Amino acid sequence: MNHEHRVGLVPSDVARLLQSNSSHQVLVQAGLGEEIGFSDAMYREAGAQVVPEAKTVWEKAQLLIKCKEPLESEYKYLRKDMILYSFLDLAYSKELAQALVDSGVTSICGETIPGPKNNYPVLAPMSEVAGKLAAQLIAEYFCTHRGGRGILIGGCAGVPPAKVVVVGGGVVGMNAAKTLVGMGADVWVLDIDVHKVSSHPLVIANQVKLLYATEEGIQTALKGADGVVGAVLVTATQTPKVIKRTHLKLLNPGGVIVDVACDLGGCIETIHQTTHDDPTYFVDGILHYGVPNMPGVVARTASICYSNESMPYILSIANSGWKEMLKMPGALDGLNAYGGKIGLKTVAQAFGLPFVDAKTLIETP
Repeated sequence: MNHEHRVGLVPSDVARLLQSNSSHQVLVQAGLGEEIGFSDAMYREAGAQVVPEAKTVWEKAQLLIKCKEPLESEYKYLRKDMILYSFLDLAYSKELAQALVDSGVTSICGETIPGPKNNYPVLAPMSEVAGKLAAQLIAEYFCTHRGGRGILIGGCAGVPPAKVVVVGGGVVGMNAAKTLVGMGADVWVLDIDVHKVSSHPLVIANQVKLLYATEEGIQTALKGADGVVGAVLVTATQTPKVIKRTHLKLLNPGGVIVDVACDLGGCIETIHQTTHDDPTYFVDGILHYGVPNMPGVVARTASICYSNESMPYILSIANSGWKEMLKMPGALDGLNAYGGKIGLKTVAQAFGLPFVDAKTLIETP
């Protein structure tokens, strides 16, 4: 994947895994973390065996740990006696879902595991990274050399700050809002559940303007806006289109849209996926940024977050087996595929694939 440098386990967590059971072996593809300061020597020092090719890791692994979903070229390595632990974004890829079914692989996905407060502990830090990065990107693409119309996001004496609308008041959205407020922007937040968002410190302190995501609220927020951050997430299903093409005319000419949800279809009707090498395009005079693997360019920070939050599940799988891991709080929702069936009912129904209820698996002796 274009400029994707995140790793599934950082060296310190490799060491933790090996310390938990001396019989474990960890294979790491050579050069895996070189781009982000995790050298092969660091992995060796942690106790891993560094092998020249990814093919070797895939073929020998019983538990394969990744951050992003397998590439199409890697589907051939999926097999029935393998456990795959990875983000999948399964709701947006019938091809990947079909590959999981065809291979019979057992697939565990941290992004669909809710925490005790329904806060998705593995997904949340990556969402935090994406939200903060989205705010940085809005500021960057306001600049003329990036295609913007030359706006300083926080304004200056005698010149007002940029108006930025954040669509969605979840982890992504409120981290984007927090960063934008810190840069001095005039920040508006849209959400369907304002009662949930109203307890956020930014709202309590009147640092953002919070509106219902109704048609009236959307039009009010977008009128005269310079930028929009799309931050809508509906777990295990494609993202609803909140901002329509007809809304673009409400933005100031040369406005900027960054849709963090583009990997699940996006909450902006006019968004489509781009790459880090060619990240933007214009629709009706509005610059659109649609890179699906945004945190991949801040891969060191993102990898440390992902690895640390994943460790409780990885340790449980490695030491007790995946069925025992599913008994952890919320972990049943982490089973995305098993035995040629999909573990997410909404995905199975959407793609017409067979469904397996994870609960029945842990109840079976």
